[in-house]
Amino acid sequence: MINLRPYQENLKTDIYNAWDAGYKNVMARSATGSGKTILMCAIVKECLEQNISTAMIVHRKELVQQISLTLAKFDIKHNIIASRKDVRGIIAAQRRLYGRQFYDPDSLVTVISVDTLIARYDLYKNWAKGVNQWFIDEAAHVLKENKWGKAAAYFENARGLGVTATPERLDRKGLGSHADGVFDTMVEGPPIRWFIDNGYLSKYKIVIPRSDYKNFLKEASDKSDFSKQAMKQASKKSQIVGDVVENYLKFAKGKQTIVFTTDIETAKDMQAKFIEAGIPAKELNGTTNDRERLEGILKFEEKKIKVLINVDLFDEGLDVPGIECVSMCRPTKSLGKVLQMQGRGLRVAEGKDHLIIIDHVGNIAGPNGHGLPCKKREWTLDRIKKTGQKINFLRICSDVMCNSPYDRALTECPWCGTEALKSSRTNGPSERVLPEQVDGDLFLIDPETLREIEEGAVLESPAHMAERVGHAAGAGAALRAMKNQNDRIETQGKLGEAIAKAAGVLKTHYGYSDRSIHKKFYICFGMTITEALGEKKVDMEKLIVKLENNEML
Repeated sequence: MINLRPYQENLKTDIYNAWDAGYKNVMARSATGSGKTILMCAIVKECLEQNISTAMIVHRKELVQQISLTLAKFDIKHNIIASRKDVRGIIAAQRRLYGRQFYDPDSLVTVISVDTLIARYDLYKNWAKGVNQWFIDEAAHVLKENKWGKAAAYFENARGLGVTATPERLDRKGLGSHADGVFDTMVEGPPIRWFIDNGYLSKYKIVIPRSDYKNFLKEASDKSDFSKQAMKQASKKSQIVGDVVENYLKFAKGKQTIVFTTDIETAKDMQAKFIEAGIPAKELNGTTNDRERLEGILKFEEKKIKVLINVDLFDEGLDVPGIECVSMCRPTKSLGKVLQMQGRGLRVAEGKDHLIIIDHVGNIAGPNGHGLPCKKREWTLDRIKKTGQKINFLRICSDVMCNSPYDRALTECPWCGTEALKSSRTNGPSERVLPEQVDGDLFLIDPETLREIEEGAVLESPAHMAERVGHAAGAGAALRAMKNQNDRIETQGKLGEAIAKAAGVLKTHYGYSDRSIHKKFYICFGMTITEALGEKKVDMEKLIVKLENNEML
């Protein structure tokens, strides 16, 4: 029996309800580390009891073993379509971990890689027509015209389920069947912040040490990631190999660490540097054989290896237990890839107080940064529209022993207490300091400017406005003006309530001071709270909607 957590049960119910509502292919989004594979296994087991045949399609050969071992963990016998060598290796792993094999070529459950299915479709065509449902992990890959979409289409008589933590693509194509993908609807689990607050995922601390890596990295185009060659050259020319070891010793000494790097040569150099420093380390990549890879992961789990260095191997799908630190030495413009890398270490573990994330390459802050792991994000199956320039909501602590990013609205580092560096400016004693020069920090605005801002939030009384308008335009216009002003004042009151509610959450749950709340509001909405309360009715209504959608949190 597979015991699901309440949020997994809720997501499973939403999946079944979507199928029952007539949606053939369903996308399920849930955070990395929330147990999506376990959820799929639970559905597989239930369907197996009803003689419903299932194909579990994985997007890399390396993941066939992982999904097979997860099925074995829950006592689910299954077929494996792979080379004889790979099948033998998986059976050996099953016996090693569970004392027996779970491979059964006659099972209604089959695990197959997408490349095998595409390459040998003629051989498995009849089998595919008889499958009742297909599952794909890391479903952000699936587009109608690519190999994942074509593989899904082979199962013409089946309903589909795709799961992912990040249903967003760098090329901004939509995953919905109405756009570029195959999914008819999306159901969602809670956001990352909820998982952390409720103890299902680990708290985290981020360190952004100084690095010269970005000085040598050739810029990528808007819709493509950095090329492997560009990343490799930057790794060679920069000091990142030495930096990763130095900062491990400085910020995460003794922690079980996974390093994401750019290429095999750099990974091997890092392995040598760690070993030279007396730290047991192992480099793994896509060419590493299954046995060596499994040995490396097991030794890491047993803490015989402290640092696992990988090249494009653990960012998607593969689960490595016991990670206490994630060191990002591989830059990416892909939000999904960054969240996947960070998510490898967000799983809770005994004795683990928090995860340490060391960002050497600007994946979190800076021009190409994606923000903190628990930043509120909206997901869609539509094509992604290009937005304007990213707003940097993060400040990096100036203390070199901390170097942690934190909300720009805060006036001091929440980790070490170092005061935020004030904005550099040349204003003399008699010069006016505008809100945008200090991120809306009203404590730093001169009294005259502050009085003008506050006066803008005091709305004229409806009676006075009616009298003034009546003199100029007559009784009819006076009545309309009075009604409109009453509506505006009522909306101002609602906006005040929405601001107070958001401020209460920031103060109670996140420890923000009144000063930081003012700064947070300005950074989010480009105006001070008092300026917002003096806006037109329609603009205040828009702000209310944004606050109700938690855009300030």
